[in-house]
Amino acid sequence: MTTGPRCVLAAVVLGAALALSACQASDVDQPAETAVRSPTQPPLTAGAPSESEISPGWDEAPDGPAPTPDAELPDAALTALLRTRGSSTAGAESCGPADVAARLSGVDAALGHRYTSLVVRNTSSRTCVVEGVPGVGTRGDRGHRLMLTVERGTSASGSTGPVRLRPGGEAQALVEWTGDLAGHDAERASLFVVQLASGQVPVRLPARIADAPAGESVVDVGMFTTVRLGPFQPRS
Repeated sequence: MTTGPRCVLAAVVLGAALALSACQASDVDQPAETAVRSPTQPPLTAGAPSESEISPGWDEAPDGPAPTPDAELPDAALTALLRTRGSSTAGAESCGPADVAARLSGVDAALGHRYTSLVVRNTSSRTCVVEGVPGVGTRGDRGHRLMLTVERGTSASGSTGPVRLRPGGEAQALVEWTGDLAGHDAERASLFVVQLASGQVPVRLPARIADAPAGESVVDVGMFTTVRLGPFQPRS
């Protein structure tokens, strides 16, 4: 039996329809991957910045409008300041930014090195946990993100485990800064942000020693300063 042109055309059309139907069914059964990706998290430590990471004009006095005050920065801007992330993973018991107040307490200096303690106080009504090394970032008094080199520090007590904070309880992490310190005319830190656990919005705190005399409270962290942070430990 001969196959006429109309039969061939009908077969082609039918085949195309079946193929299209199969593709549609496949799309329903196996949806395409979404193009939205999670934001890249900062590393656990940070080396010296590359030239592309440094804002143009960072070493010049600003001549435009004043930057947004530190206290008015939204959560996204605080997160963008981070150079490193917290080493622990956030969980149900983790202290979050709404649970604590943070400050720098105590200061010591020797041979180009400065030392203080990052103190977090549980201001909430629940017990929560801090653990490991916090993430950190810094904003300068001209509004730039300071490109710190961030390294792991040490624990004075040797403790590295989780610290449970009852309401009113405190934990501390040792902070050291050294290397390229901010001079008189350089941009220096005005704000620290500290991430208690990876993925959280960081806690903001002024870049000054809370319990030091006015003349000794300034933290001379600059654009390329090296900062070392130790793990959280109980504070007596």
